[in-house]
Amino acid sequence: MRADVKKIWKSYVKNLTKAMKDKYFRIGVTRATDSYEEKIRNLLTRFKESHELAQEVRAIKERVIDNIDDFVDKAINTFREHGFNVHYAETEDEAKEIVGNIVGSGKIVVKAKSITSEEIRLREYLLEKGNEVWETDLGEFILQLLNDRPMHLVTPSLHVPREKVAEIFGKLLSKKFDPSNVQELVKAASDFLRDKYYSADFGIVGANVVAALDGAIILIHNEGNIRFITSVSRELIILTGIEKIVPTLEDAMKIAYVLSRFAGYKVGGYYDIIGGPRSYNIISTAEPLQPRKIHIIFLDNGRKKMMKDPEFREAALCLRCGACMYSCPVFKIIAGKFGGPTYMAGIGAIWTYFIDGKEKASPVIYTCLLDGRCRERCPLQIDIPKMILKLRNRLASK
Repeated sequence: MRADVKKIWKSYVKNLTKAMKDKYFRIGVTRATDSYEEKIRNLLTRFKESHELAQEVRAIKERVIDNIDDFVDKAINTFREHGFNVHYAETEDEAKEIVGNIVGSGKIVVKAKSITSEEIRLREYLLEKGNEVWETDLGEFILQLLNDRPMHLVTPSLHVPREKVAEIFGKLLSKKFDPSNVQELVKAASDFLRDKYYSADFGIVGANVVAALDGAIILIHNEGNIRFITSVSRELIILTGIEKIVPTLEDAMKIAYVLSRFAGYKVGGYYDIIGGPRSYNIISTAEPLQPRKIHIIFLDNGRKKMMKDPEFREAALCLRCGACMYSCPVFKIIAGKFGGPTYMAGIGAIWTYFIDGKEKASPVIYTCLLDGRCRERCPLQIDIPKMILKLRNRLASK
C-alpha cells in the first residue's frame, strides 16, 4: 500500500474510533436517527403517493443525465437572458477563483447551507483571502464554531447534542444557557447573526433544483435564513452543481416536493424561487435604486465524468435528501465519519471517488455493509450496494 493511501486509511480509522467513543457524538446521532425514523414512517404511511411521484422524478433526472451537455448549455443561455452573471467551473480551483474574483478581500460574507460549497472548501478559501464569513444555517453555524464538518446532508450538526450547543454558545456570548431551552439557544444564534445579514457585502447560497428552460432556482429551507441572505445582501452568489439541473420549473417543483418529503418533512418551511435580478425584485440596501447583481456558478468537478460512466451514472440521480443515511446501520453509529472529505455514507463513497479521487474513496467503500437498506429507503431507488461492489472491483483490478 502506498504511503499516502496508508496515511488516509490510518486517519480514517482513527476518526471512526474516536466518534464511537465520544459520548456527546453518540447521544446526538442516536437522537437524530430515532427522530427521523419516527417521522418518515408516519409521513410515508399518510402520503403513499410520494413513491409514485419519486419514480416520475427519476425519469426526469435520467433524461437530463442522458443529455447533460445540452441542458448545461440551455441553463447557461437562459440565465444570461434573465440578467444573471453566469460562470462555468470545471474544477474546484476554478470555482474558488471565480468566487474570489467576485468577492475580493476585506468583505463580510453570509452563507447558506450548501454541500457544494463544502465540497470546494469555499468558506475556508474566503477566510484565507481576508474576508469575514458566517454560516447562517443553525447547524452549520454550530459546526463553524466547533471547527467541525457536516455529518449529514440535511441536518449537518446532528452529532452535536443540545448540551454541547449550550456550552459553545456560552463561550461565544459569555452567557450561561439552559440546554433544555432550545428556543433560547435558537434565539441567541438568530440575534448574533442578524447584524451580519445587514452588514454583509455578499450572500452565498446553493440550489436545491435548477430549471434550465425557465431559468429559475428553487431553494428549500426551514429557518428563514436564506430569505434574509437573498433579500439584504448587496450581491448574491449562487453556487450549484450541474446535477441539480432539470428541464422546467414544473419538473423542479416535483423534485422539491419529493426531496422535502424524504428529508422528513410534509413540506419545507420555505420554498424560494429566484428567476433573476428583475423578476425577483430585490433592491440593494446599499444603493436603494439599483437592482442587485446575481452571479450563478455551475460546477462540474467530476460530475460529467460520473454521469457518462455507465457503471456509476446512477449516483448522479441523488436528490440530497439524506434518507439513505438515516437507514444505514453504520451511519447510525458513526454518522458522517462514514464518508469522504465531503460526501457521507454509501452514496458518498461514489461521489468521493469522482470528486476527491480513489485514494480517499477506498476506505469508505469497505465500511459499507452492503445490506441494501439505503436502496429501499431512497426515493429514486438508487442501487448503492451494486455501485459499491463495482467500485471495489474497479479499485482491486488496479
